[in-house]
Amino acid sequence: MKLISLNAWCGIKYELLKDFLECQSKDVNIFCFQEIRNGEYLNQTEETNERTNLFEDLKDILPDFVGYFTEMAPGVGIASFVRKNIEVEKIESEQILTAQETKHLAMPNGESYYPRVIQSVYLKKYDLIIHNFHGIPGDSKKDTPERDLQISRLLTIVNNSVKSQIIVGDFNLDMNTEAILKLESQLQNLVKENGFKTTRNSNYNKIDVLPFADYAFASKDIKINQFEVLPDEVSDHLALFLDFT
Repeated sequence: MKLISLNAWCGIKYELLKDFLECQSKDVNIFCFQEIRNGEYLNQTEETNERTNLFEDLKDILPDFVGYFTEMAPGVGIASFVRKNIEVEKIESEQILTAQETKHLAMPNGESYYPRVIQSVYLKKYDLIIHNFHGIPGDSKKDTPERDLQISRLLTIVNNSVKSQIIVGDFNLDMNTEAILKLESQLQNLVKENGFKTTRNSNYNKIDVLPFADYAFASKDIKINQFEVLPDEVSDHLALFLDFT
């Protein structure tokens, strides 16, 4: 089974992203995306280079896949695409941080950060859950009460199932945090274990001081045949590639 996780940056590098996905989709079984536009933002007031209907664009790019979108706030969320020959038992979404818990955290435009959710894809034949997650942002990727709370809730979800599980996404966390330590106390931290130095690229102007954001965690019973942080600069994040059994 092969999986790619990528923060798609709302399609700002759309043509490069399209070429990358068309190439990777020949071999990959599952894509997990963060920062996916699916309509106009609530209270959007400025023009951007984002693809307003990126989720629909991805459907066209990935015709051999079924796409599942989970909204975090009107017009934005996370999405997973599963190859059509893989039977999906169900898709579940669970709130990790509520609007009340994030309302005091402001984005650069002054708006509050939107709530956080996790999207869970249950694969029937493989007795496996793939979790797609986008953690609370902020200039500092250090431990905060909100990040501690979201990790506790993620681990509760993991511990409530006996199935094998993989959690991928943009966690917005530095490697040297208690939050990451809590996750890797129960799961394989594939970015760390494989010695990668960053999951960002030259499109991100803080790469020197904030080199990490994206992670892949896997149950210890899952065999990882190959793990790579791919070099393609199709976003301001790098894609994570997993080949596992």
